[in-house]
Amino acid sequence: MKLIIAGASGLVATEVLRQSLRHKDIKTVVALARKSVPAPQGTSESDATKLRSVVIDDYENYPDDVRKEFADADACIW
Repeated sequence: MKLIIAGASGLVATEVLRQSLRHKDIKTVVALARKSVPAPQGTSESDATKLRSVVIDDYENYPDDVRKEFADADACIW
């Protein structure tokens, strides 16, 4: 499963990100935010490899490189 988390640098989203990275059925997590999103503290190295941090300046306009990150996503938490 590929999951997109929008606003991934916020307090609640950080916990959603932590839980998503630990979940065995989730293979990729795209963390969409206005700044780079690191793996939350306590995340194992193997779980951290699932994380793709995508920085976007404007949530109303998605450049082609950002749209490519969304390809084949199964779910999005906005």
